[in-house]
Amino acid sequence: MSRPPGPGVPIVFGAAILVVVASVLLGGASHDNPLLVAAVELASLPLLAVCLRTPASREDRRTWPALATASLCLALALPWLQLVPLPPSLWTALPGSGPVVASLEAARLALPWRPLSLAPSETLDAALALAPPAAMFLAAMRLSEGQRRTMVGAWSVLGLASLALGAGQLAASQNAGPYLYAITNYGSLVGFFANRNHQASFLLALLPVAAVVATGAGRRGAGNAGRAVVGVFFVLAIVGLGVVRSRAGIILAAPALAASAVIVWRARGRRPRTSAGRALAAASAAAAVAVLLFGLTPIAQRFDRAAPAEFRFEAWPSVASLAKAHLPLGAGIGSFDRVYRAAEPLRRVGPQYFNHAHNDWLELWLEAGWPAAVAMLVFLAWFARACLAVWIEPDAPPDLARAASVSIAIVLIHSLVDYPLRTETMAVFFAFCCGVLAAPGGLAGAGVAAGAATVDRSRA
Repeated sequence: MSRPPGPGVPIVFGAAILVVVASVLLGGASHDNPLLVAAVELASLPLLAVCLRTPASREDRRTWPALATASLCLALALPWLQLVPLPPSLWTALPGSGPVVASLEAARLALPWRPLSLAPSETLDAALALAPPAAMFLAAMRLSEGQRRTMVGAWSVLGLASLALGAGQLAASQNAGPYLYAITNYGSLVGFFANRNHQASFLLALLPVAAVVATGAGRRGAGNAGRAVVGVFFVLAIVGLGVVRSRAGIILAAPALAASAVIVWRARGRRPRTSAGRALAAASAAAAVAVLLFGLTPIAQRFDRAAPAEFRFEAWPSVASLAKAHLPLGAGIGSFDRVYRAAEPLRRVGPQYFNHAHNDWLELWLEAGWPAAVAMLVFLAWFARACLAVWIEPDAPPDLARAASVSIAIVLIHSLVDYPLRTETMAVFFAFCCGVLAAPGGLAGAGVAAGAATVDRSRA
């Protein structure tokens, strides 16, 4: 459902495009890039300020109390609360504080006031890193349907640029390609990312919304050139997923494509662009066949070499045990690396660097305990209700909102075996999808928990 732009919306749109570009070009790594992340955070401040200062429309005001509760209290407050200094009598009683107390006593130092987090600097980084996705969520709520589709086009153009950069990375010799980060998957198509799994997650999550925009589903008057560019991205993204050879990306590709087809097929109202849909379907099928013909053997080899995945699965019980030891409040958002290294079983110490749990749900359980569990449950309850509403709504169903719901689900599922939301790129896009799903034109009043999802954005 479309609505006219409200006061200040053109400014919001311009600032949002800036955040999109900054997050994709500079936010593709989850750690060891503080200056780049700081640049993305600074780029988001104008958008955040404009969204908070621009008068809300009457429709927006109906969702504002729930939106404030979700995005401020659940997402933004949690890391800041973990940074509040506590007296020695309190923090020494918290689980996991024993080694800190022992170190201070061995050095014959007085017990100082300390925060709950065992890694305060990382928790502060996580708190600041929430600004871009929070700003994008607020912006997506304010924008018109046409502006949201234009933003999907911007992401698609940047996705094409990422694929082009990845082609250059593959063409260059080992360790000598145009990689943006020192710690990366050399020899793989990572594009603007440091990790090929995050590149795959980005391509996957964009597929449903790109399908809606490329076919003009449920909408009149979209530009032919813009739809063509998005359609080219959609087809090349299928090829890119085969070249990236991320196991999760390959497994999730079929459901993502099937859901995209269902969304386009269910688009109601006047259908002036059935030819565009048929052309996209034919090109996508050809791309999938090409991947199977020329890339099946390398893809199969990725599933044969299961050692990294086995290491990940073997480490999860240790992470779960650590999480239990730090209940009820957790070790501090962003503290995983420090906490896990201190308790990693010696039999697992080796050349593999396990800086994340490769299961963001489990990692957040370790870092924030029961408060994070409550936030995640509230978000999932909202998400389930929102999905039912946009998929069953009989009047003017919002096709972009349906696509956003699929994109959100893809990222949530991928987070079971990886940590895509620890990058600013994916966090900003995820927040955009939540905003689309929660917008008055998509699902009025659904903002009750959308901001809770940004809790999962905490980066190490």
